Amino acid sequence: MRIRKATEQDKKQAIKIAEELKEWFTRTAIKNMKIDFDLNSLIVIIDKNKVFGFLCYTSYSGRMQLIWMGVKRSVQRKGLGDKLLKWLEREAKKLGLHLIEVETLPDEDDYEPYKQTRAFYYKNGFKRILYRKSRTKGEDDQIVLEKKL
Repeated sequence: MRIRKATEQDKKQAIKIAEELKEWFTRTAIKNMKIDFDLNSLIVIIDKNKVFGFLCYTSYSGRMQLIWMGVKRSVQRKGLGDKLLKWLEREAKKLGLHLIEVETLPDEDDYEPYKQTRAFYYKNGFKRILYRKSRTKGEDDQIVLEKKL
């Protein structure tokens, strides 16, 4: 498997993966993801032109921002998420950035899929730095996790 910048076809495959991961990605999330994939950078992990995972990112104010990440259910817990994250760390360092940030549901939220998400980030060296209350009715509170490089 290898990682590359996403093509238009890769973007479609990445959206299909996200649509299959309904525990993590709502309809609203998918709608936002389609926009974010076009406006930001997207990498995919592929084998024989088939996408098995994706990571969408951008940077702002000297920080790398991880926006969306997903791995096909059949290959979860096989190290693909780690590989995508390591790629992002190398990219951030090449650009002279010293932090990666990601937002996710807070530890106070007992929803099992996001317990797994937080465990993944904590295992990879991220620390909780901020609790952000939702400003939009119907949206969840978020925490900001940060990894210093």
